[in-house]
Amino acid sequence: MKFILKTRNRWQWITLLLIGLISFGVISCNNDGDNDVSPNDMEAASAWIYAYRLETPEGRVYYMSVHEEIPSESNVSEAVELGLNSRIYSYGEHPYTWSGDAATITKWNVDRTTLALSVDGIVSFATTGISGNVGPPVFLSETQSFFSNLEEGVVVEWNPSTMEIEKVHHVDPLPDTGTEIDWYTEWFKYPTSDGKILMPIEFGTPTVCCSDFTKPGVMVAIFDPATSSIAYKHDDRLYASGLNLLTDENGVMYLVPGRRNSFVIPYFDVNVNDLPNPFALLKVDEAGTFDPNFYVDLSDIIPIAFYASSVFVLDNKLVLTYVDANDYNHPASFDQRWSVYATGKFKTVMIDLETKEVTPFQAFSEYEFSGYANTIDGKNYFYAGFSDGLITSTSSTSVYLRQDGINDYTVLTTHKGGSMSHIGKLW
Repeated sequence: MKFILKTRNRWQWITLLLIGLISFGVISCNNDGDNDVSPNDMEAASAWIYAYRLETPEGRVYYMSVHEEIPSESNVSEAVELGLNSRIYSYGEHPYTWSGDAATITKWNVDRTTLALSVDGIVSFATTGISGNVGPPVFLSETQSFFSNLEEGVVVEWNPSTMEIEKVHHVDPLPDTGTEIDWYTEWFKYPTSDGKILMPIEFGTPTVCCSDFTKPGVMVAIFDPATSSIAYKHDDRLYASGLNLLTDENGVMYLVPGRRNSFVIPYFDVNVNDLPNPFALLKVDEAGTFDPNFYVDLSDIIPIAFYASSVFVLDNKLVLTYVDANDYNHPASFDQRWSVYATGKFKTVMIDLETKEVTPFQAFSEYEFSGYANTIDGKNYFYAGFSDGLITSTSSTSVYLRQDGINDYTVLTTHKGGSMSHIGKLW
């Protein structure tokens, strides 16, 4: 039975239909590209999950497809349309897709010969407190994975093998900041060697500008599934971190600034002398302990008006993207703060963390935004892109790059009209 997924905002209805169809047979979504199917019914040598989103007047529409080799560009006609408010992940040989509107996650099978996609199971999180735009799950094994919503004090344990919810852990919620802020959440989750989960917490800025507001500093959470407990740890040397950690080739983890930190001093009534540094770099270990002997003030090295992102740390060198304070002044209106993405003034540089030497990083010089995507077969993969305005513009162009050396990158694929969402190798 063939079923073309054109879901958009009808995903809740489709979810119910999929559940019914699974009871009677397999739903198959074939890729139409001739190069994606091995000849003579032989198994495909490899399978790559390739996912992206398109910016449309209705919102962000998500797509995924599976290929034996990464395609040179996206092709919607070969992809499964997942609709609005969706996300794509993978673990082992299976893609998983999240519908925020329906609060369901779907497990997909990939035919090893045709690379056709078929639904293997669906589990609903609607009654657990997990829904909408939540961070990706963390997979500890084939049988243990976790979603979280720390704002509500909920961590949900589910089994990717059986597609069943195993337990809802009720934990201490995120500490009260004392004021309403526009972004305050965990997103990426990192499994530790002792079976716990480390989560950096990103703070935003107050929803009402421009009152006096000072946050307590960077924060991480450590969740222990064995005891259903969570611990929040702070460090007042950094104002707030971003959603992700950077891990170097030796497994050392770095906490990098959050991009919203750039708006605190320009817009809010704060005492700079009492403020944690908006642009510091810290180290943290698996236990959530901050290294007291490591501290790099990035604003002492480069003049930062807007910190966009840190891309990676390799060979004790940090690659980051920013807007130079000598070239840019923030708009007078707080409501126009994100117009920085329309300036074309982004720079990407490499900072030697030992000598503090700064050199241009030409490999990403043409892009306005970039970030780590995945590590596959020992190689790091990155997304990068540019547009004539915000990254949500329909004119955005994104690429995936494979890192072949600290200054050596191969552009693998290009997507126009939106941003990349996920890349992974299933086998």
